[in-house]
Amino acid sequence: MKVLITGSNGFIGSFLCQYFKQRGADVIKGRRNATSGTEFIDFDVLDSQSLQTKFVEADVLIHTATANDIVSKSALKGFELSGIGTKNVLDFAVKNNIKKVIVFSTLQVYGAELNGNYDETHPLNFQNDYALNHIIAELYAEKYTRENNIQCVSIRPSNVYGKILETSFNRWSLVPGCFCKEAFETNNITIKSSGLQMRDFVSLEDVAASIEKIIEHFPIKYEVFNIASEKTKSMIEIAKIVQNVFYTKFKQVININVEGLTPSKSNIFNIDITKLKSIGFVPNKNITLETEIEQIIKYLKNK
Repeated sequence: MKVLITGSNGFIGSFLCQYFKQRGADVIKGRRNATSGTEFIDFDVLDSQSLQTKFVEADVLIHTATANDIVSKSALKGFELSGIGTKNVLDFAVKNNIKKVIVFSTLQVYGAELNGNYDETHPLNFQNDYALNHIIAELYAEKYTRENNIQCVSIRPSNVYGKILETSFNRWSLVPGCFCKEAFETNNITIKSSGLQMRDFVSLEDVAASIEKIIEHFPIKYEVFNIASEKTKSMIEIAKIVQNVFYTKFKQVININVEGLTPSKSNIFNIDITKLKSIGFVPNKNITLETEIEQIIKYLKNK
């Protein structure tokens, strides 16, 4: 199997490249300003003119180069990357006869603070530009499936965590990475809120395994899949896990400082992944927040 991955130097993209290569796939890494060769291709999703001159043979295209939370702070840049960028990628897939495309979206299309049960049929409730620009990407994926001879899937992962592979990593706004970095540098973890807000954290390993199952059972029509752990933890709980790993693994004492009062209570929700399990996905029980937080701390110490 030949897989083209956009955003291959990103947090998620770099892990997917490693994951599929280890499983024997022929991986083509798409990234900006890359020296084209057998493994890399210069792939700027916003340069439609350049993309139209490229020819790549691939069975699957995994599009991770959508706007993250940092880029999305600029509405224009976020909409451009997730909207126009995704359209350019889909045009590229059509031109190169790549029949299967997976587009990364986000769980935040259901809302910023979730309450209740969420399967893929749940109404969308975008509350920020980050969610809105991913909805645009999803709509393009659905449109191209209807109007072109390709099959698209949009995936909605929850909060993704895991080991860092790229030395250029700069996503230190993500939990638990931001807690690890502050603790490593200052021996403190600062929570600006009450820390009671709940999140679902899913490992990079499970994200990759989910995509692998989707590829094996690729739908013949446009589909959406939630990717999550079906478990939730509060920000305080995550901070305490980071604190514990620092002490038990590295004998370093970390203080936790809670500076906010809101929210006053935790939000209770569940992300339903029955659809994903129906095609054979099984979570990897050997990958936990503890094991991956340890890897993040080792990355910081080695760097």
